[in-house]
Amino acid sequence: MRKALYLLGLIAVVAAADNTVVAKKTVSQILSVNQEERLTANIAVDYMNRLAMAGDKIVSIFGDEGTFVHQADDHTGQVFIKPTADNGTQPLAITIITENGVTQDLNLVPSTSKAATIILKSTVSYKAPAALGLAHRNLNLQEQWIQIIKQAVLGELAVGSKIVPPRTVANFKLHHVKNYVTGGYVVEVWLIKNNTQKPLDALEKTFFTPGDLAISLQTQSLEPGAKTYLYVVRVAHA
Repeated sequence: MRKALYLLGLIAVVAAADNTVVAKKTVSQILSVNQEERLTANIAVDYMNRLAMAGDKIVSIFGDEGTFVHQADDHTGQVFIKPTADNGTQPLAITIITENGVTQDLNLVPSTSKAATIILKSTVSYKAPAALGLAHRNLNLQEQWIQIIKQAVLGELAVGSKIVPPRTVANFKLHHVKNYVTGGYVVEVWLIKNNTQKPLDALEKTFFTPGDLAISLQTQSLEPGAKTYLYVVRVAHA
């Protein structure tokens, strides 16, 4: 049986947890954007670290579920990230995409240091492409699914009309918004609402149904009544 790929994405503001440790001092690092390479930066293992793109806004972040916690400011486009206790000092492999369509892979190396501020800068003006041309790229299936979700988040894919069955998950209200179609796949976009009177942590695996290939939530922590979006990649004829 094929396993689904769980991704982490974000656009909306995520409220800080009560037990978040905030550092008084930070260490700044400035990196030059290079979309062809994975950039490496150091972060603190015990504090929230700030990640920003100069002159742009980070709209999504992808990485392995359970390896980090994150918060975001949708006004400034900054992301605050911290390794989970289970991840510890293991390097974090993440991918960010920005409002202007920049995609940057990062390798974040945690250590017992001060909180880090990582600023990404570029001297090139980027414009989001109309399509990423997956068919002619030498990508494995999981890489293709990640690229497809990135395109869906940026609204770069064609809108489809496939009727999808309802999804039911305890404590959440799910409303199907639209479908995107590309290269034999369909991306279902769902609006998810916390239907309880208490804060809830939304996990990708909670929303999995048979046939799902990749799942990405824009936010993990939802206050009562708060909403977020879920992206699900499936085979178009499934």
